[in-house]
Amino acid sequence: MNSSEASFLSKVIPGFGGYVSEQKRRDDDLALRRYLIERLQQSKKLLQSAAVGFVDKAMFDAIRESETLRLQIETLQAKMRSATEGYSSWFESNKTDEKKLAEVLDLDNSLVGFIDKLDSDLRAIEKDRPDFSASFSVIDRLKDRFSRRGEILAK
Repeated sequence: MNSSEASFLSKVIPGFGGYVSEQKRRDDDLALRRYLIERLQQSKKLLQSAAVGFVDKAMFDAIRESETLRLQIETLQAKMRSATEGYSSWFESNKTDEKKLAEVLDLDNSLVGFIDKLDSDLRAIEKDRPDFSASFSVIDRLKDRFSRRGEILAK
């Protein structure tokens, strides 16, 4: 539907303009979550390139930690894929508050900074004495922050 059709329908059908606005926020939220998932995929590639060196040097503790971190990243990606979209259809009586949708979108936007930090930490991992504690901390903060979206939508 183009903007002129939406404009016409919002004049003719009461409440349709709000529906279009909610749909736009829903689309923005979905696009942002897809972007976050892709960014986490790039983080996994950084981790994988570091892990190759651990395998070559038979650094079993580092291999185990990098695999644990990779699994946590994948779990977070799965949560993002299956997250509630903060949306109710036009015909549902239980409408989602537009303020909640904006709050969820702002929350998702803030996650980009955490992924930037994760990438920075992964690039800084020393090949001879890897320390994943900063990366695990960032992942924990990402998971906590992302779980807040459910709390926001449940209000």
